Amino acid sequence: MKLFLKYVITLIVLLLLEKLSFCEVIQGEISLNGKWKFSVGDNPAWAMRYFNDSGWDEIYAPENWEAQGFRRYDGYAWYRKKIAPGRQYANRIIVLKLGYIDDVDEVFVNGIKVGQSGSFPPDYSPGAKSNRAYLIPNDVLHFGEENTIAIRVFDAQLDGGIVRGDMKVEFSEYELPFDINLAGEWFLNPGKQVDPISKKPVIVPGLWENQGFFDYDGYAVYSKNIYVPENLDSEKLVFMAGRIDDVDRVFINGELIGSTGKYEERISENNYLEYRNYFILDGIIIPGQNNTIEVRVWDERWDGGIVEGPIGIITQDKFRKYWMSKRRRN
Repeated sequence: MKLFLKYVITLIVLLLLEKLSFCEVIQGEISLNGKWKFSVGDNPAWAMRYFNDSGWDEIYAPENWEAQGFRRYDGYAWYRKKIAPGRQYANRIIVLKLGYIDDVDEVFVNGIKVGQSGSFPPDYSPGAKSNRAYLIPNDVLHFGEENTIAIRVFDAQLDGGIVRGDMKVEFSEYELPFDINLAGEWFLNPGKQVDPISKKPVIVPGLWENQGFFDYDGYAVYSKNIYVPENLDSEKLVFMAGRIDDVDRVFINGELIGSTGKYEERISENNYLEYRNYFILDGIIIPGQNNTIEVRVWDERWDGGIVEGPIGIITQDKFRKYWMSKRRRN
C-alpha cells in the first residue's frame, strides 16, 4: 500500500512538473536552451502574451534556422517560448540572456518590449556581435504563472536567428527596493534638446547604438514622463541613473539635479565608468502628478547612452540602508 501511494505521489509530482516546467529552473536560473515555437514572417500580434502559436513550427535554439529546414531564408522571423518563474523570484534583478543573434532582434516579455539590438529596415543596421542581455523590469513578469518571451529577428544574409550561446533567465539575489523603477521604455533624440519630431522609443538601460542610433557620437537627450505617488510627498529621494557613457546632466521638471563630467567642454575623461546617484532636493518633484525627466548625454566615441542599470527613484533612507547592507555583505 505504501509503495502504491509513493508511486501515485511521484506520478502526480511528475505530471505537475511537466505542466509547469516550460523551462528548467536551476539555482536562480531558467534555462532557455532547447525547443522554441518558430514562424517566418512578421506580425506585431506575435509579441502578445496569449497569442495562439500552437500551429507554429518548432526549432532548437541556439542554432541557426538554416540548419533546421529554413535553408537560404533571409528576412523576418519570430521565436516564442513559455516560462513559469516561481514566486520566490519576485524580488530579484532579472536578466534575459539570449546568446548571439544574427542580425537584428527585438525582444518582448508578455507583449512588453524589454530590449533591442540593431535597427530593422528601412534603416537597417546589424546588432553588435555581442551576447544579448536584457533587463526585465520586475513588474513585467507574472510570478507563479505562465509568461511568454517573444523574439523578433531580422536576418539580412547568410546564417540567421539565435545562432549560439547560453540562453537563460537569471535572477540575482539582491534588488534595490526602488519606489519608482525607471528601467524600460524612454524616448531618445540626437541633439541638446528634446525634439518631439525626432525622438524615438528606446529601452533603458541599453546602448543607443543597438537601438537605431548606430555609430552615433555626440549630444542626445533621454526623456520620460513619470507619475510620482502622493505617499512620497514627505520623503527625501535619490535618482539612480546607472552607468552613462560618457558625460551627463540630469533634469527633473526643468531643474538640474546633478551632472558627471564637463558637459559643455565635451571632455569625458573616464566618466563612463561611474554609476550616477543624484540626491533630489525638496520641491523639485511634484507628488500626485506627472513629472518630466531629461538625461542629457554627450558621448565622445564608441558606445553611448545609459548603458547599464540600476536606474530608478528610491527614498534616501532605503538608498542608505541598501548600500550599508551591501557593504557589510562584501
